Amino acid sequence: MHPNPSDPSAPPPRPWHDGSILLGTVYNVFHSEYATDEEFFARVDTDLAAIRAANIRHLLVFPLSQWDHATRRLKWERTDYLVRKIEEAGLKFVPLLLKEEQCGHYFPPWQFETLPEIRQQHHVPGPNRNNREHVDFIHPEVFPLLEDYFRAVIGRYGRSPALAFYNIWNEPHYSHQSPHVVARFGDWLQKKYGTLAELNRAWGDDFTAWEQVTPFLADDWDSSMPSIDWGLFRNELNGVILGELRAMLHRYDRSRAINANPVGTPWSNFGDFGGYNTDNWQFTAHEEFAGLSYYPDALDRPHREQPFPLWWHNLTFAVTRSAAGPKPYILTELYTNGKSGLTLGGWLDRATVWQLAWTALANDCKGLFYWKWQPFARGRQALGRGLTTMDGTLAPRGEAVRELGAVLAQWGDTLMAARLETRPVGVLLDMNGLLKCLEQNPQRGLRHFLYQSNAGLFRALDEDNHGVDFLRTDRPLDLAQLRAYRVLFLPFQIVLRRSLAPLLREYVAAGGCLVADCMTASLDELDFAYATQPGAGLDEVFGARRLDWVAEEKSHRVIWSRESGPTHFTAAVYREILQPAPGAEVLATFADTGTPAAVRHRHGLGQTLLLGFALGGTLHTDPGSPLRSLLHGWLRPLLGPAAFTWAGAGAPPMIRRHERGRDQVFYLINPAATTVEGTLSVPVTGAVTVETLVGPKACSVQPADGTSSLRLHVRLEPAGVLVLLLHPA
Repeated sequence: MHPNPSDPSAPPPRPWHDGSILLGTVYNVFHSEYATDEEFFARVDTDLAAIRAANIRHLLVFPLSQWDHATRRLKWERTDYLVRKIEEAGLKFVPLLLKEEQCGHYFPPWQFETLPEIRQQHHVPGPNRNNREHVDFIHPEVFPLLEDYFRAVIGRYGRSPALAFYNIWNEPHYSHQSPHVVARFGDWLQKKYGTLAELNRAWGDDFTAWEQVTPFLADDWDSSMPSIDWGLFRNELNGVILGELRAMLHRYDRSRAINANPVGTPWSNFGDFGGYNTDNWQFTAHEEFAGLSYYPDALDRPHREQPFPLWWHNLTFAVTRSAAGPKPYILTELYTNGKSGLTLGGWLDRATVWQLAWTALANDCKGLFYWKWQPFARGRQALGRGLTTMDGTLAPRGEAVRELGAVLAQWGDTLMAARLETRPVGVLLDMNGLLKCLEQNPQRGLRHFLYQSNAGLFRALDEDNHGVDFLRTDRPLDLAQLRAYRVLFLPFQIVLRRSLAPLLREYVAAGGCLVADCMTASLDELDFAYATQPGAGLDEVFGARRLDWVAEEKSHRVIWSRESGPTHFTAAVYREILQPAPGAEVLATFADTGTPAAVRHRHGLGQTLLLGFALGGTLHTDPGSPLRSLLHGWLRPLLGPAAFTWAGAGAPPMIRRHERGRDQVFYLINPAATTVEGTLSVPVTGAVTVETLVGPKACSVQPADGTSSLRLHVRLEPAGVLVLLLHPA
């Protein structure tokens, strides 16, 4: 038995990698496809040989067991053989322990007969949340069955030298509304508000006992907090459950690392919050490294089913990296084909697989597991996914992965050790504000305005190669964290917590720059509007007050009259009436009213910029707006000397710089449909060798001159990838 998880002397987990970028695939063992064990064994032998030949070294195995229907006991013959052959082949495997919808490995149908409360719901028609495909796995009757399964799997395979780490909860999400969940909600509310009086104040209600409180009597007429609190609780419950699963696993094995992989991120998906669209930040504390399921072919549905542009991939990866904090992250599942043979969207080709893999690695991803090895042979996803064709040979997308593996076999350790350098730009986000926007059901367009503001701002920064971190204002945040950034943005952040305002005031006074746009800081964290806006005293920091506003499905013409001379652009939806304070500087006005549209203010050693229009929302609506050039020109002197510059005609490629000691790794990726050509200049000290890890070898190098700048001439074909290693000679 391994040490108790509460034992402070317990050793740390074994490393979850061998020093190199992970490259793996999901190995689904559909046992019903094989009439005999021998047939299954032959399939395993064939597959493992092909997987090794494809330069893949890790397998995420699911499921890990079968049921003997006669004895109603787990049987292991097939997975025993699989694990033994993985060991013999020198490969690694990752047990996938819990996947809520496919729960047959720990909850076979006959279990309904033994659990009284669950049995009552077994035959209920309609959206039955406790039926076979959506068993309430944290129900007090069911959770012990899950522990039984964990104990059985870990007891059998936990000591295998080929076990890399545990995928403890695949695509974690939990949305049951059972009585035991509502009881937890009551406990959560008591911890948050302390007294009924404080709850009644926040909810605008008149409860006289905690037993009366329920999320199903919520009315948003007096307050949005009942629905916001219910959403926050259900979101946070995912992290709580992961912590409980981790504690359970640690009763049987503390020696291996743990990973979970939410699907995408609500900060870029544009979908309703909840279900799969959960909050990445909730999981980080309970795992040694973060994970992500990434299926752009599914996530692009809210975006008119068009392939994601490169910057949108960057947005998702930036959010994932920010949520992981100092911990690494991997793509625990990465798509390989359409969801099924009947799914529309055939844009995944070899070039896309290649570019997406290097885009992830450029954004500091440290591992890629492709879902899956073979296409689905049955079920609603039949003929979908898979690196191979139906006969088991590599499809073109699989050939791209094999080529990727060949590069990682040579350079994976270098790329694993190098970490992304980010520029000092931060974007502040609050979950309460997101839930407040999603509450606006009658006007679905405005429900997504916070998403659009975040995405539009990110795109403008990303396509100029400004690295961005996302910081959560509804999670612990201190002044030291804020001061790591020279510029902070508050894009359409309706909710601003009273406790955050003093930190922002100190941040600016110490020399920081704070940018906010329309509607920012109009409500506090309990849904009370600030009488003076921006609220919590930030009107003094911004040197202006918001008196009123207009929101229409139209554009408002803005004249920017400072900096580089008059510039005209149209702002989307919002036009505010701002009242500048004495000493503030009006940088722009609305053409039809002549009222201020942008106000700059000096506060201590720093400065603020308050916009009366939607910065990111405008850039999302019109990516080519002159506002984008204004933003870039305004930012560059604030951010100081760059670690690299690009000179060339047209838009630059995506560029990411990683550091490993004195070494530098540069990723350059061309998102355009045309060839990109230009010069990458890098400040250096002394002689530097340049090695091409991926891409065209004809990259001419000009030696350092008097300016100590190394200049590299780069030519990238459409979708081209170039990875360079710069090493002091």
